[in-house]
Amino acid sequence: MTAAPASSASGRVAVTTFARLAGLGLGLAVFVVALGPPRRLAQRLGWRLGERTPVLFQRLLCAGLGVAVRSHGEVCASGARLIVANHVSWLDIPVLGSLAPMSFLAKKEVGEHPVGRELVAMQGVVYVDRERRRCIPEVNARMVETMRAGSPVVLFAEATTGDGNRLLRFRSSHFEAVRAAAASSGGATIQPVYLHYSRLAGLPLPRFLRARVAWYGDTTFLPHFVRFVRGAGVTCDVHWGESIRVTPDMDRKTAARRTEAAVRRLAREARAGRA
Repeated sequence: MTAAPASSASGRVAVTTFARLAGLGLGLAVFVVALGPPRRLAQRLGWRLGERTPVLFQRLLCAGLGVAVRSHGEVCASGARLIVANHVSWLDIPVLGSLAPMSFLAKKEVGEHPVGRELVAMQGVVYVDRERRRCIPEVNARMVETMRAGSPVVLFAEATTGDGNRLLRFRSSHFEAVRAAAASSGGATIQPVYLHYSRLAGLPLPRFLRARVAWYGDTTFLPHFVRFVRGAGVTCDVHWGESIRVTPDMDRKTAARRTEAAVRRLAREARAGRA
């Protein structure tokens, strides 16, 4: 048997990559154009379509990118909720958003780009300027409003992405929002979540290949995105931990430390295959 020339193999990879990007772009463009305005109308009128459309959108995005999402554990489904997860990649938002309606705390830079602004507006977003700490109380107040309105807010408490091999220390600033929500609504919960990108092309993802998924440091978005699309599909296991009941007298630092400990426990169990 004669092996295929390297140039032929690289040509097939290029064609496959272009086809995936073209198909993904066309599908998402049709989705946004067709369902963007109805989504806003549905949200204003309280239709269930407005709640489920972002989930369908994120599922389409994950399918186009070759991301298989597996959910483990029970999801808290009522009351004011703060979902706190580790942060590995730009993929974290479509992965979590594909599972249930939720809003995200996002950097203000995301909303400055017209495409990014439209995409996060479809999902639901609270913006934060991490360079202006004096704005934190205002951001926390918007988080409280969102949670009291019935939408859980996702907080990536590390405040930056990591390499996927370790967790960074959780910052406590925005845990004040869930404490305030508990004080104003008679109770609130934090649900810890661990995102585990566990498999690449159906095989266990080793530590030295996690940069294929993890987006961190000085890596710019477009090269990372293209490299990811050119590669094989990945599997992300989403591990939901037991909810942490928040009371008005629980301070934000205590809430942050308890949540960080819970996510670290989920991480150890997931990596050991016990989750």
